[in-house]
Amino acid sequence: MATRARIAIENEDGTYTSAYQHWDGYPGGLGYKLVNHWDNPLLVREAIELGDASSWGTHIGTKVDFDARDTHGSQNIYYTRDRGEYCPCNRSETLDELLTAESWEEYIYVMKQDGEWYYHAVQGQQRELGDVHQLLPLATRAIADHVDILKNHLKMLKSREAA
Repeated sequence: MATRARIAIENEDGTYTSAYQHWDGYPGGLGYKLVNHWDNPLLVREAIELGDASSWGTHIGTKVDFDARDTHGSQNIYYTRDRGEYCPCNRSETLDELLTAESWEEYIYVMKQDGEWYYHAVQGQQRELGDVHQLLPLATRAIADHVDILKNHLKMLKSREAA
């Protein structure tokens, strides 16, 4: 099952450009990749402007056969470039518009003009805090969640070895 997300960048005029991303959109997955591999606003903008993606990796990459998953490596996989579907990026006039648009996305990631990544959990933490329109800093959350994923993986490997 996919954890859908939206990746956005704040434009100089205060608007937002964004694209959908289908797989592993949780903070310890996509969020961790964004924090660790996507720190250049020019590359982030270029990647978003390629439109909706099946998944983001560590770099934009080149056209690949969408269905030949073993050839994808660690690059981004786009619906338009790699599968031939028309799935352009979106524009939002305000942060509120970006965060409240009807969608199936569970997380929204935003690179603000300060060059830092922030996130919004569409359902969950923000609603618990009582502020559904708040962006939270991403780095600490993404790294902590990724470490938890790795710890759980190690636990699973150890239990297999013991069996």
